[in-house]
Amino acid sequence: MLDETVRQQIENRIKVLHCGDEKQLEVIFSDAQRLLVEAPAGYGKTKTMISKIAYMLACNELPNPKKILALTFSVNAAYKIKKDVAEQLPSMISLKNFYPVKVNEKVYISNYHGFSRHILKLYGYLIHENLRNIDILRSVDDSDVKTLYELNIGLDVTEAEEISNFNLAVKNIDAEYIKANWNKYVEKIKTKFLSNSLVPYNAILILAIELLSSYESIKSFYQNYFPVIIIDEFQDTNILSWKLLTLLISDNSKIIFMGDSLQRIYGFIGAIPNLMARVEKMLDMKRIELAKNYRFKDNPEMLLLDRNIRLNAENIMNPPIVGNAKIPFVIKDSQEDEVNWICSKIKELLSADANIKIAVLVKQRSKNVDMLISELQNQGIDYFFGLFKDDDPEYLYFHRVCSHELSEYLKNDIGRRISKITLSKLYIKIKEHFKDKKTATIESLLVLLKVFLDKIVDEYSFLSIEDKITFMRDTFENNVLKQHMENISKNVILSTIHGAKGLEWAYVIMPDMEQYVFPNYYSLCGMCSFDIRTMQGIKCILTNPKKVEEKFLEELSVFYVGVTRARKQVFFSSSKERIDYQGNSKRTYISCMLNRPGIEYSV
Repeated sequence: MLDETVRQQIENRIKVLHCGDEKQLEVIFSDAQRLLVEAPAGYGKTKTMISKIAYMLACNELPNPKKILALTFSVNAAYKIKKDVAEQLPSMISLKNFYPVKVNEKVYISNYHGFSRHILKLYGYLIHENLRNIDILRSVDDSDVKTLYELNIGLDVTEAEEISNFNLAVKNIDAEYIKANWNKYVEKIKTKFLSNSLVPYNAILILAIELLSSYESIKSFYQNYFPVIIIDEFQDTNILSWKLLTLLISDNSKIIFMGDSLQRIYGFIGAIPNLMARVEKMLDMKRIELAKNYRFKDNPEMLLLDRNIRLNAENIMNPPIVGNAKIPFVIKDSQEDEVNWICSKIKELLSADANIKIAVLVKQRSKNVDMLISELQNQGIDYFFGLFKDDDPEYLYFHRVCSHELSEYLKNDIGRRISKITLSKLYIKIKEHFKDKKTATIESLLVLLKVFLDKIVDEYSFLSIEDKITFMRDTFENNVLKQHMENISKNVILSTIHGAKGLEWAYVIMPDMEQYVFPNYYSLCGMCSFDIRTMQGIKCILTNPKKVEEKFLEELSVFYVGVTRARKQVFFSSSKERIDYQGNSKRTYISCMLNRPGIEYSV
């Protein structure tokens, strides 16, 4: 039993560390068995999570040899948390006459795929013998029928379609299809893929689920071994991750789900809608909302903008706005004028601070963006090209090559020695593969790969060799090299908002805030008729978002994620004309996202 004096010392230290933030402290000191934490960007979620872990460990809430399991959707986020915990947690709870156990002995932190890979490495042989060597199995894309058929592993076209359709069902959250075809899918994975030393991306989670479902003793072991489960980025949980979680949670589990429902922007790849609200009722969870935005604490207008966007999400028809946020916004007559303004703003910011980091975030690549790229080059502004789409064949292929070369690398003894020299050899091998492909995407991905491999050696030296290998494997299989863009040395980053999720820069510029661009035709504008919107001068105003509620909230989430990538300030711009996909100039209006209640600008 922890001495009460020591407990009080720890609590006092945590109170000072969190500056008396009542909501953060409520989360940390709560003894609730089921806790749901709404944690917007910049509200101190990670800091609160680390202190929660520290407090539980310091108070000896975990008997040996049990551990806390902390999982997250994002590969990079998982390792950032692991790094923060390893660096910060020991000093937070190291008091005189109190010597906490080593962090790694009490906390297991990973993403869903990394955790699944870990348990398959230990017990996967019960499903298939080749899972003993899961680190060297070649990862394959299970979404494309042609790619699957050309693997030459005995799949006919119909079977390849069935594998691809299963992948699509995961993205579409089609629970009935998944249930009906589960056994058939698992059997094909075993007989066709694992037997040929291959493993599809989704199969990592599916086989872990199959293992826990089939072997009650293994499921019970993990439920007892991890009596506390913390989930970060819970809003991004997909149908497979949720199934895995339900198998890990027992009646006695202490669970803490942390996330932000307004940052769910991965619906297009299977994030379950409204999951936070649903589990609150389903699991009878205590809900705590973090209340203070520390990212914008020195910028009242950004604080107000953050608050007002969230109020719009909570009540789309009549948000309880108290005061308008005045945003920096310019509208130009043409796209040429707008891109010139963007370049001028970048130069202005860099002249004030040559080391400042600026991100130009767009909804998607378009003719407007191509014009911006051309002007950046014409004006000699050095920038990093980060316009990666999750389903871009070139982007996916690069990661497949990295994954394959890593598997080959690990087959040799040298692959078990992770050093700057050995990883440099891996980089050279991958670079050689793309020597005849000099596209903007490939060149940028090679830069990101080098940055990532250097981080493995420098910033993550505290990881075990197994963890380093898992970090690399998960990064390549999850196609997330883009998550390392904030570590690029260049001052200016050009990225999509989806690609920038989880990253931060001092300044963000969001251009093309206009109808049919943000939102675009396929996301919201195409279904928005005149009984839903009105035009006031050059503004497009959504008067009845209730009729398109789901799409509206999706777009508002993307907008919010873009805004909250800035640590200091976000700038908006648009023009009175846009360039359509055929290259024609069309009249357009200021985006409805900028014309929501609580947002004010002058034109």
